[in-house]
Amino acid sequence: METDWFVNAKRALTIAEPICSSASSLVLSARESLESAFAIHSKTLFLSREVHAQIALLYQVNEALHAAAGAFEDEFHGSLVELDRSGDRLDSVLQKLEGTIVDAGFKGTEEGQRSLKYHTDDAVVEELKAQLRQAIDYFQDAHGTMTTDISQFDTEISELSSEVSVLPPASSDLSFYKTLVSSLESIENHAHAMGALLESLAHHYDQCSQALMTSSTQNLQQDPEREDLINVLRDDAAQVDDVVDELRHRHSDMKALGDSIFDFAMSSAEHYSSTAELCDKLSLHQTSLENHLLAARQFAKGVAEYFSRRNSLLDELDSLVEYFERFLHSYDALVLEVVRRKNTQNRMEKVVRDALDKLKFIYDEEMASRKSFHVKNGDYLPSDLWPGLSDPPIGYEIIAHEISALPELSATLIEQVKKRLISAPALPK
Repeated sequence: METDWFVNAKRALTIAEPICSSASSLVLSARESLESAFAIHSKTLFLSREVHAQIALLYQVNEALHAAAGAFEDEFHGSLVELDRSGDRLDSVLQKLEGTIVDAGFKGTEEGQRSLKYHTDDAVVEELKAQLRQAIDYFQDAHGTMTTDISQFDTEISELSSEVSVLPPASSDLSFYKTLVSSLESIENHAHAMGALLESLAHHYDQCSQALMTSSTQNLQQDPEREDLINVLRDDAAQVDDVVDELRHRHSDMKALGDSIFDFAMSSAEHYSSTAELCDKLSLHQTSLENHLLAARQFAKGVAEYFSRRNSLLDELDSLVEYFERFLHSYDALVLEVVRRKNTQNRMEKVVRDALDKLKFIYDEEMASRKSFHVKNGDYLPSDLWPGLSDPPIGYEIIAHEISALPELSATLIEQVKKRLISAPALPK
């Protein structure tokens, strides 16, 4: 009987020792894994917050670039409206110049029919239009470059956001960590209980060894102490298999609890690795962000240059339109100036005619008086007394000094001009 107990105790101990050794290793591994996982998770939580903050910053910068580009584009379209308005004014005044034929009275006989536009410089107009087109093309090229850059920025942010979205959440909720700590405590409790069970098996094995040794040396006399030992061993031997089963069950529970810790540790390491990798990528993206901001600054500079050039050209365009409008107005004024000079000339000619008529009357009167004097007294006066006695009265001539003849303008033109000047708005001074 003692031999069977000894063999069974030795077998149980042989089974229990590696199980308990594995349990001890499991405790150490679980504790180290959990401590490491907590440390790694803290780092991951910090990095994750940094990643999301960087992504949020990138979105803010991207939205600001979109807003700036949109505002510049709206302002550009507004400037095109101004240019179109001035361009329409230019086309309108050029059409009026083209449609205004110079009256034949202003031209020599060798000249054909010409409009007022003939007297303008087409090269100046075309050069100004070319410079405006060049300025517009410059802005559109700059805007196209900026749009392409922003589109690239959109793609980069989308890709980074996709990578962030697949990262497992780095939660700061402590309830899950408390569960893992509780699991570690349960593992340690199992280990302590298994240590006690292993110690009881070892003690049982020692007692079996002692009983087996004393059985060969005992005499026929009854030994009460040995009887007590046999009774204890009999009870313990009946529980040896149950203790081994309990060790196995506890070890199985420890492994299950440990797996949750090891899985957490592994996922924490993987999460940290992927988060750190994304942080490195964001750090590298800093150069790309600087390039995008540089492109935005260059675009803003280009926009400022465009509007400066556009404003200058628009001033030139408005000045040219104003000059042509004044040319049209001055032509009409010239027609009326010719009419005014014609009227003045007519007045002067009337004065001359009246003067000549009055001088002729006086002259004829004087000739009659001198003739009467000769009839009465001429025969009695010697001719050498006064040589001028027989001279005619003093004569006067009025000579017109005309450099060029006033043009003869049609009455129809004069009436048209008068109507235009009455209805036309006043020109700026």
